[in-house]
Amino acid sequence: MTERDKRLRARRADARRSEQQTLEHPDEALDLSRSHVSRPNRSKPFTVRLSPEEFEELTREADSRHLPASTLARAWLLDRLHADRSA
Repeated sequence: MTERDKRLRARRADARRSEQQTLEHPDEALDLSRSHVSRPNRSKPFTVRLSPEEFEELTREADSRHLPASTLARAWLLDRLHADRSA
């Protein structure tokens, strides 16, 4: 069994114990009905359409740098914005 499998098995066991405890003691369960979820990162998604060839080229370049394609695309976009702003 790999280390990853061991961690996954442990997480599943924790989830089962937590679920069982909630069933046995529902009054002690965490009440989230009045909670508000907020994200410190207030970024917004931005969609870009690429041809299949452009997408593959971006993906290959990102893979060569060990990055997700979206991370590389974002970095390039921000680099260009900063370069244009300083010019």
